[in-house]
Amino acid sequence: MKNSKTDRIALNGFILNTIRQCPLLQPLPAEDFDELIQQSHAKQLSENAVLFEQGSPLTDIYLLMSGGIKLQRLAPNGDEKVIEIIRPGQTFAEAALFSGGSCYPVSAISITPSMVVAIHAETYLKLLNNSNDLCLTLLAKLSQKLHWMVNEVDRLTLHNATFRLVDYLLSHIPENSNNRTGVSLVAPKHVIASRLSIKPETLSRTLKSLAKQGLINLDGSHIELVNIEKLRQLISLET
Repeated sequence: MKNSKTDRIALNGFILNTIRQCPLLQPLPAEDFDELIQQSHAKQLSENAVLFEQGSPLTDIYLLMSGGIKLQRLAPNGDEKVIEIIRPGQTFAEAALFSGGSCYPVSAISITPSMVVAIHAETYLKLLNNSNDLCLTLLAKLSQKLHWMVNEVDRLTLHNATFRLVDYLLSHIPENSNNRTGVSLVAPKHVIASRLSIKPETLSRTLKSLAKQGLINLDGSHIELVNIEKLRQLISLET
């Protein structure tokens, strides 16, 4: 797997404030937070940079500051399957750490120029062992992740391509939003297709079909959701 450019950068005030708001770190007392920060750093990634590879030693958990990261696994036939597309503000790799894993179960690759914060796994685990509040926070997050994975299995096995795509587009907007709004696709369409377990040509046909129905407008990587109510009704019929 080819590595592109990665640059280590200092943790400035903005980055530190963002890290402090991260749910995985909020319960930490100031002195524990400072200890963790001393062992952490930020990385600037160029497009298609490999952050870590499947099977490599688990050294850090990550918070995405900007850009986009795809988590993927290699299938037995050599095909790459996108498991998840990480958005800014999300953390990743903490589940592997919590389960006692010593290696990353997936590869993480930037899909656009991105910035991540690497949080030292061993230090975080030590603090985890000493903080009930931190354990409860992580447990709640992992419970949400498990719930998401169960729903994801349902989406990918019980529903068609239209449901999967509409559900994915709606996940980019607030649940209570009913006004037409734009969605910018961070990932290339073939990556989104892999994430949704459909073929790229099926994704293109489905997008064109939704546009023809007047539900969305297409403009390159920008998609305007024109009729959110009807889009929600479309997937509600499938449940």
